[in-house]
Amino acid sequence: MRIRSTKPEFWRSERIASVDWDARLVLKGLESYVDDNGVGKDDVVMIVSDVFPRDLAREPSRTLARVSEAISALAEAGLVHRYEADGDRLLYMAFWEQAQRIDRPAKGRLPRPDGTFEYGDSEIRESVANPREPSRALATGTGEQGIRDQGSGDQSSSSAEPTRPDVERLLDLLDAEIAANGGRVPSRTKKNRDAMRLLLDRDGRSEEQVAAAIRWAQGSEFWRANILSAVKLREKYETLRLQAQRERGPGVSRGMQAAQLARELEAEEQMGRRQIGA
Repeated sequence: MRIRSTKPEFWRSERIASVDWDARLVLKGLESYVDDNGVGKDDVVMIVSDVFPRDLAREPSRTLARVSEAISALAEAGLVHRYEADGDRLLYMAFWEQAQRIDRPAKGRLPRPDGTFEYGDSEIRESVANPREPSRALATGTGEQGIRDQGSGDQSSSSAEPTRPDVERLLDLLDAEIAANGGRVPSRTKKNRDAMRLLLDRDGRSEEQVAAAIRWAQGSEFWRANILSAVKLREKYETLRLQAQRERGPGVSRGMQAAQLARELEAEEQMGRRQIGA
């Protein structure tokens, strides 16, 4: 964590006022979390551990979820850029040089979205960093030249698939819930992104329905050990939905439900093995 300043313009900014108070507080926390280059690991567990340790100890699940939602809101408002570089999920504070004056900046270890490492090397505009876009796709040139070249027909730029805020919010929520239960946060792979997108688009589920399923599954002692990725969530979504409906029905104990669910899963796995063997 680093000492940062707050300029008077922060309080008068229309962009800052466009996000709620939770997001504004998280934004100030992120300023201390990132390095002097304005970059940090986009890992909600690391962020909360540094910025809100007491809240994490008191209400781990709620704190992780609130911070995750706040970061998503900041990204949508253009105040934070989320991207990937060399397999790392990173975030960059937009308008960093305008927000913070750093007299003796330490050398950056993580690249900005345009590939630069040093404070003041480039002026990154809000359009530069598409959320989760690989940074090498942005660095088609150096500094401002790379920024101007983005979207001008360069193959590496056009090959990067755009990401969707609703998919990212749900993946963030799943990460936060898994982390709150002490599980290992899954990698943000194309396979997991595609699974969450297909759950919404092809399977016809709403964002609210999927979020409810994530919270329900991670609140279940049985399911929290089995739903550890978006791929598995989509695969078992219908089973989760039916199980949740049965839990709301009268006269069925949780023990009976868990036993029945275990039998169903075992039958599904045996059927899958038979299909592979055929």
